[in-house]
Amino acid sequence: MEIQHLLTIADFCQTVGISRSTWHKLKRHRMTPAIVTVGGIQRIRREAVEEWLAENEARASADAAHKASEGPNPLAA
Repeated sequence: MEIQHLLTIADFCQTVGISRSTWHKLKRHRMTPAIVTVGGIQRIRREAVEEWLAENEARASADAAHKASEGPNPLAA
């Protein structure tokens, strides 16, 4: 692995368009891409970001499909 394939947390946030506070929320819920810690410095592999994006995209598609199958008002009975 080459060093240029590692992102800082700030780089990651800028790349995916989230704020640092959103990063911290995701981290608290263990929903971030895999983090590599070297000497106390956190980095994220670009490949991990791509995997994380694909997982989130799949989850969003599944959620949308589930909501669509419930119909316009699932609580009305």
